[in-house]
Amino acid sequence: MREQTLDISLIVDASASIWPQNFTIGLWFLQNFIDQFDIGPGQVRVSMITYGNRVYTEDAFGFEKYTEKEELKKAIDEMNYPSGTATETGAAIRYFLDHVEPTIRKGVRSVIIVLTDGNSQRQLVTKEEAQKAQEKGLEIFAIGVGHSVSDEELHNIASDGEHVFIVNDYDALSDIQHRLTYEACGVKPQPECVFSPVDVCFVIDSSVSIGADNFTLELKFIKEFLEVFKINPSSARVAAIMFGDRVYDENVIPFDKFADKKETLDAILDLKWMMGSRTETGAGIEYMINNFVPHFRDHAAHVGIIITDGQSQRWKFTQKAAQAARDAGITTVAVGVGRIGATGNLDQEELEHIAGDPSRVVTADDFAQLNAIRDQLTHITCHGIQAELQRMHE
Repeated sequence: MREQTLDISLIVDASASIWPQNFTIGLWFLQNFIDQFDIGPGQVRVSMITYGNRVYTEDAFGFEKYTEKEELKKAIDEMNYPSGTATETGAAIRYFLDHVEPTIRKGVRSVIIVLTDGNSQRQLVTKEEAQKAQEKGLEIFAIGVGHSVSDEELHNIASDGEHVFIVNDYDALSDIQHRLTYEACGVKPQPECVFSPVDVCFVIDSSVSIGADNFTLELKFIKEFLEVFKINPSSARVAAIMFGDRVYDENVIPFDKFADKKETLDAILDLKWMMGSRTETGAGIEYMINNFVPHFRDHAAHVGIIITDGQSQRWKFTQKAAQAARDAGITTVAVGVGRIGATGNLDQEELEHIAGDPSRVVTADDFAQLNAIRDQLTHITCHGIQAELQRMHE
């Protein structure tokens, strides 16, 4: 990031609903974000506008005001909190277009970062002003904090769904810092889907044929697969359900039950082997459709990863459920553990029906070999995420 040439414009909500402590946390977040760049006239330049019931022009500064990192960070740290009685986001964007946009360097990547905790009073004005900025070739990132700002408002502001960030509170802003840096710079992380908005559902075989030790290896594989992703309300969210002779909904992991990545991964590892006497894969997929799909984010990719060590007893039901999952907008991936064929425990045709595409089938000879297919599963999953997000933007 150090060698980037970039014009960054900060447009920050300073309305009364935020409260002084949260406003300060927001400023710390912006300071830490800026700290990742080389600040200077020929490198990264920063402007800042705060707003509430009006644009606080007395505190606004343009790109040329602060040309050294420490003085810029100090200026952000000392920004006034006017406790505005309204949220005039559109007016702030209009002020930017009138006073800051004309000073953007030609041929230099320019991004706007809007940080807000609520809906603007004049949402149509906000949408129109954001569109004007986008028509000028500017990228707009919308960061919504808390539950008072709607997805619709954020998407009206942002360039597209991948430019929308949502966190539960100001303390959680640090969760999105790295993703925001990559996105603002136009740099792709490896793998590319690390920070992408995605809702991932695991449908996990917990039948008796697996055995306690192998079930532990299965959970460890899921945990290590998820390590590469940024798990938070803005990027990846995770849900999981187990199946055997039935769906074990008493042990379900729904979206947003756990506050952070560590808690989510610990919950995966804490799942108990249920020793199911059957392999009701279709029932597990059906549960995913009925209970996870209603909580999907509209702007996120949707992935279902079904892990099994054997053929389902009701293969036609499983096939039908998998198709219903795809009809519901889920990219399905099948992970089979064991041997395929007449003498094996897996059926290639069923796995392909679960995935809907042979390229989304991954197999390992046994649970001890799951780590050998982790990179392959990551590649397949990321390809599905990127393809779905691209379709949304078309």
